[in-house]
Amino acid sequence: MNARIHLLSLILLCAGVATANEDLRFADSCYAARAERSVEDRADAENAKKMIAAYKRAQADPAVAEAATAGVVRSIYYAFRFVPFEKKQRAARLDTLKNVSEAAYAKYPKNKEIAHIYASSLSMWGAERGPLISVKEGVANKVRDIATAANNYQILGRAHQLLPYIPIILSWPDKALAEKYLVMALEQDPKDLYNYFFLAELRFDQKRYADALNIINRGLARGIRTSDFLEDKRGRWKLKELQKKINAKLDKKQAKN
Repeated sequence: MNARIHLLSLILLCAGVATANEDLRFADSCYAARAERSVEDRADAENAKKMIAAYKRAQADPAVAEAATAGVVRSIYYAFRFVPFEKKQRAARLDTLKNVSEAAYAKYPKNKEIAHIYASSLSMWGAERGPLISVKEGVANKVRDIATAANNYQILGRAHQLLPYIPIILSWPDKALAEKYLVMALEQDPKDLYNYFFLAELRFDQKRYADALNIINRGLARGIRTSDFLEDKRGRWKLKELQKKINAKLDKKQAKN
């Protein structure tokens, strides 16, 4: 009798694992097909909803819990960036992204994908909330520690560029270090169009327009990766918009002369 019960338990356990793994496979397939049924760079909301739900179900299986947790974080981050929603929902969505990625990072601090998204979302959250809350919550130090541990130069550069800097009170971020890390980020991953955009945007802020245009042209010359279709399409759009902005400023300056 005990043997039969044990066998039945084993069968049920295996069935549960199979189901959870199937959920993970399904969610991964949704993520791989995330550009399908998209309109321009706006993703299909139903696909994102199914993806998130499947990753959450897969978290119940200890064998794939870390991969599924990374999937939840990745899919919520993706939905925040590419699934359309009303502007008044932005703060709540950003809170959700920050809280979910924070919990995932606490559980799996060595997972580079989770660390990247948590540091990125925390940086966005701090910039959105403003200097007082950002300083009170220690956002800059958290982003610095996470991004440094993961050798994530893109996040380090963006944090220095965007997070509130208060002289005397804060020693980090340091606006002068933004350039150092954004240059390193581009060298680290020249396929990521956002590395070109972030560095070109910094050059624009520094009024180094010729350098900015050169970086933009280098980014646009790379084209779009099929594996990152929506991301690169958005990246190209941002590069072109910045290019227009710089050219308009240069035309205005030339007209004055």
